[in-house]
Amino acid sequence: MSARRDEGSRSAIGAGRARAGRGLAAATVLAACLGLGCPGGEAPAVRGPAQVQVEVASVTSLADRREYVGNVRAVDRVEIRARVRGYLVGQLFEDGARVEKGALLFRIDPVPFEVALAEAKGQLARARAEADRAERDLARTEALFESGVVSDERIDERRSTRDETAAAVDAARAAVKAAELELSYAAIRAPVAGRIGRALVDVGNLVGESNQDTILAVLVQEDPVHVYFAAPEGEAVPLLGEPAAIPVEIRLGDGSRYANEGVVDYVEPTVDATRGTLALRARVPNPEGVLRPGQFVRVVAEFPDVPKAIVVAQRAVLDEQGGSYVLIVGAEDKVERRPVRPGRMVEGRQEILEGLVGGERVVVDGVQGVRPGDVVAVESGTGKAAEAASGESSADG
Repeated sequence: MSARRDEGSRSAIGAGRARAGRGLAAATVLAACLGLGCPGGEAPAVRGPAQVQVEVASVTSLADRREYVGNVRAVDRVEIRARVRGYLVGQLFEDGARVEKGALLFRIDPVPFEVALAEAKGQLARARAEADRAERDLARTEALFESGVVSDERIDERRSTRDETAAAVDAARAAVKAAELELSYAAIRAPVAGRIGRALVDVGNLVGESNQDTILAVLVQEDPVHVYFAAPEGEAVPLLGEPAAIPVEIRLGDGSRYANEGVVDYVEPTVDATRGTLALRARVPNPEGVLRPGQFVRVVAEFPDVPKAIVVAQRAVLDEQGGSYVLIVGAEDKVERRPVRPGRMVEGRQEILEGLVGGERVVVDGVQGVRPGDVVAVESGTGKAAEAASGESSADG
């Protein structure tokens, strides 16, 4: 029985050794396949240089068009007021209508002012009559004075009376002018041409009470209009010389272009210290009344062209926390990282203010797959085509 147990143990040990031998053989075969290749298998591919597309940074003349938010304001905004006290008896315009200069807008009851004018004219006539009598009395007294009939005191009295009556005539004449002026205030006319708002006081109400000038309506001049906007201090430098030479284009809220162009006619003499901006004003024709005071628009200012601007494709400029940079392909097709300072964006092209001098091969596609120091393969034709485009742009500039 003990012999049978020994024989079973030897059989188990032999089976284990056989399985280990088969595992070792399998590992040896696998290693041979990996190192030398197996029939029917493929060797792993070797990765070559990453492919990128480049564009040559071009030097060209760049149109300098800058866009700002603007606010339309009337050149003249007039509050129509009642300048005399009385009852409003007429409104002679439609709310919101266009009115011409001198058009009759409101009428205040003129009867009290007509009465006052008639009374003033009567006072003037009376003063003139007294002045005429004083002149005649003085003439007679002077004749008697020459004959020695009257005293010096008498002649002085006549002369004083003549002067007093003459002054009374002047005062009566001024009273007539004042009465005429108040009568004219009863008819309220438009001081400028423009569009008038709604009437703020209804007919029948007493206006100008307690010596206050009641506001009856507001009239705004529509043509031309002013458009105010603010530009960053650095961008406004070209405006400090001859602002009227800067034309502006207006774009409405729906993005459409307004038909008439304007010009910058005023630059604020001081910079807003809290915002770092400079306030500007453009004068814009508005014959059709499309632009309304208070309306917000986009102002496109056409500054003088930049003669030698360096531009690259917008997608070539990468941003990070410390600023912006581009990847360029330098000598031996090796990638280099170049910090840049971007300027304006013009039709998908990015202006570069600092960091490039023009002529560099800038990576525009494939930037995610390369790092500084990598050797890359420039896709066939991209570099030469970009160089040709750069040469044409430089020639045009």
